[in-house]
Amino acid sequence: MKTESLTIGKITLPQIANRLQSLEEVVKLVNMRLQFQSTLPRFEFVIEIEGKSIWSGLDLPIAYPKIRQQYPDKELEISWRSSPVLWI
Repeated sequence: MKTESLTIGKITLPQIANRLQSLEEVVKLVNMRLQFQSTLPRFEFVIEIEGKSIWSGLDLPIAYPKIRQQYPDKELEISWRSSPVLWI
């Protein structure tokens, strides 16, 4: 059975895949917006080499292997920083 010919009602499998990818992008966008709202605590991961920041962001599992390949003989320091939070 070809996946291209599989249909559910009037929706084909490629259309479903496209809709799921679009939904995933929207969820990522919402998550990023929530991370940057001033009323919510915000954090990001930081990778440093010898005290110098070489990368910061939220997608550490994706970025780390790439950075490890770029700097195979260096000791990477991973930490995180957050925005100030006022607890009442």
